[in-house]
Parts: sequence; structure tokens; C-alpha cells
Amino acid sequence: MSMTCRLLAAALLAVLGPASAWAQSSLTEDNSAYTAGVETPVATTLGEGAAPGPACDATCDGGSDECCDDCCGHFGDRWPCGCSLECLGESRKFFNSCWMEERGIVAGGWLAQSYTWNPYQPNDRFNGPVTWTDRANDYQMNELYFFLGKAADNDGCCWDFGYRMDAMYGSNYRWNTSGGFETNFGNGSTYGLAVPALYAEMGRNGWNIKIGRMMSPVGYYVIGTANNFFPVLPYTFQYGEPFTHTGVHVNKKINDNLTVGGAVHHGWDNSDNTGNPHAGVLGNVMWTIDDQRSLTWVGIAGPEANFSGTNLASNGFGYTNRYLQTLTYIRKFNDDVTGVLQSDFGTQHDAVVAGQTAKWYGINSYLYWNQTCRCQWGLGAEWFRDQGGFRVGQVLPSFGSPNAVGFNRSGFDGSFYRLTFGPKYYFTPNIYARAAVLADWYTGPAGAGGLPFDDGTKNHQEMVTFDVVATF
Repeated sequence: MSMTCRLLAAALLAVLGPASAWAQSSLTEDNSAYTAGVETPVATTLGEGAAPGPACDATCDGGSDECCDDCCGHFGDRWPCGCSLECLGESRKFFNSCWMEERGIVAGGWLAQSYTWNPYQPNDRFNGPVTWTDRANDYQMNELYFFLGKAADNDGCCWDFGYRMDAMYGSNYRWNTSGGFETNFGNGSTYGLAVPALYAEMGRNGWNIKIGRMMSPVGYYVIGTANNFFPVLPYTFQYGEPFTHTGVHVNKKINDNLTVGGAVHHGWDNSDNTGNPHAGVLGNVMWTIDDQRSLTWVGIAGPEANFSGTNLASNGFGYTNRYLQTLTYIRKFNDDVTGVLQSDFGTQHDAVVAGQTAKWYGINSYLYWNQTCRCQWGLGAEWFRDQGGFRVGQVLPSFGSPNAVGFNRSGFDGSFYRLTFGPKYYFTPNIYARAAVLADWYTGPAGAGGLPFDDGTKNHQEMVTFDVVATF
């Protein structure tokens, strides 16, 4: 296989150290179990997610077992080869028993650790508006993540019941909290606990109803670093979209290719009147065009907090109508190549200045290539426009993370661009390393505190993020 891919992955493991966790059966299984609680089943199924690579052709040199033993058993140079990750040996599950399997209960998680090299060495130690790996030249334990749940059977003739709970501890907690829920957890400035999903569900005859706190179905990237190819969030997700909703979400499977749904919720990243005393609505359409293509639309509307103070509520914040829609198209070109194209458009009245409307919109695209069953490559390109300077910038502290510390500049009325490239290498079916090379630049006037990067002095930044993830 590619020597470059092996060397990069080996360097990652040497820097961060192997995580002490036995594997769940495979990352494909991990992802399917995990995304049972995510509201984007179509996009996640065909997307890159946390899948370990293609189900390689069962034949190799005539289909002999010796070939798979040889190419999967070490860092040999005979890759690519017709063997799968299962050739590495039987994996272990921390949370697995016959009792759980008989009842359809799944549980697992991961430990994700990272280090980001920023050659500009900013004094504030922040990589500008980049998240989740926001600390420059610093180690972060991003996530110690655990999930537990039972998916409701939506296709039976009788009502079936399920539930879901996701919890994480680490530096990524800061962006995954909800006002009124984690507000009083006593979390720290960098590390803390978040519970991005906690709900009950019921299903029958193609209907699915979830009640509680759920991950938002918007866009392509999702909460949980192990469910995304790159460890860094796109601008569209971090600054343009909500992370969670608390409320009631109903989906109806029209046929095998089409699902429609709607929700009533307590606003963006909010669980009670702490962050938003108003209700919002959500609609979604998920269309599986065929085995290779899917299209997902999500729209959200409702009053959200503004900076102008218009329409003050009892909590001292102003609220005006906000609308966001995301459209995600996924194309599987073949077993080894997948492409993603996503667009966002959002708008809010009286967002920064009374009488003026802020808008944010952008396009991000990804191309993923499974070079071998161990090594994958990803390429991403993004453009995000923050018209009015309302979205990109300081988001911490927040209603859900009142003690959190992060990037503290804002008001960037311009366009952000990013190119991302890097490999993902599996040492076992459950321990993998990632390297992401990022080039970010900004076109527009300086905001409050200067330009976005390098202590407010630059409109561009290049950096490399390394991380190791171990699932259990």
C-alpha cells in the first residue's frame, strides 16, 4: 500500500499513543448502531461516516485464505488486497451480551485524542474560528463518548418502543450543550460533560415518534467525531446550523425511498426557557434515489436570540424569526469513491442591527476514496458567507456552556474558504488515526478584535490536525 499513508498513520500513533480500548466488532457496526439515534438516516447510510472502507472483494489471488492472512496480518506491501478488516481477527465489545442482543440493545463509544500543529503559533493558542480541534499546538482529549439505546421497530403492525442516550466528556463538550440542560452541570472552561441525545421513541407501520433531546438532522456532519471523516467541523455546521433540539419529532416512511417528517422543538440548542422561551418548527424530506444516490432537505423556522435586542423577552434577550435550510446530496460513484455536496441558507431579521436582515449561506463538498481496506483519503472544499457578520465568531460562553472558553473575535462580514485533505488509517477495526491538512482564508473587513486568524493579524491560516480514535 501507499508508504505515505502508513508513515503518516504511524507518526500519529507514536505522538498520541494507542488508546486502551478493545474494539467493537467493526466501525461499520459502530456507525450503524450510533446513527440509529441520528436524525439523518439517508445521509449517514450512504455517507463516509465512520465506515472502515469497502467490503473488499472476497477473491484475492484465487480467493486463498493465505492472501488475506498475509496482507491483513501486518504492514505488508501487498496492499490493496481482496480482504476486509475482519481478517485482522475477532474484535471485542465492552458492552455486549446475549441478553442485550435478544432485546435489541446497543451500547458502545470511543476515545478521541488530538494534537494540532499551527505554524503561526498564535499567542491566544486558538486556531481562529476552527473547531472542534480549536487549540493551537496543544493536546486535546476531544471525546470520551458513550451511547446506549434500543431502536423502535417502525415496520411492525403494533407499537414498539425504544430509547437513546448519548453522553460525552472532553473538550468537545463546549459546542454540544443545550441551554437549561447542561447549564448547571458545573462544567469547566475546556473540559466537561454533555448529553447531546436523551429521548424515548415509538414506532409502528412506518411511523417513528421521538420525544426528548435529539441531534439535529441538518446538513451532513453530525455530533460525535468518530462519525465524521475529518476531526474538524466545517463552518456550515459550527456556525450555520443547530446541534440539537428538544421536542417531538415525527417521521413517516412513505415507501422504501421516501421519508418525510416534522418537529416542534424549543429552538436551537435549547431545552427550556433559559436560552429561548419560544417554540420552533422543523421539516425534513429524505429521498433515497437509488443505491448510489440520496437527497435530504431540512428546514427550520422560529424565533431565536438576536444581538439587536429587538423583541426583548423576560430573560433579557431579544428574539426574532430565523429560518435555515440545508440540502445534502450524496453520490456513491463505486464501492471505493463517494462524493457529498451540501448547501446551507439561513436568514434572521434584526439579527445585529434593528431593521436589517442577516444572511448566511455556503456550499461544502467532499470526496472520499478507499485506497485499501485500511487506508482512506478525504478531500473537502468549503465556502461560507456570513452576510452581516452575525454567525462566525465567538460562541462561547453559551447558554448551555456558561463556563466555557473559546475563540473570542466576531463580526466578520465576509466569506470564509477552506480546503481540507488527509488520510484515515485503521490499525485494527477499532483503532484508527487521522491527519487533516487545512488551508483557511477570509475575504472581508476585520471584525471586533481584528482579523480571524493569528491573534487577529491575518486573514489566512494553514494547520495540521492529528488524532487517534479507539472505539469500544
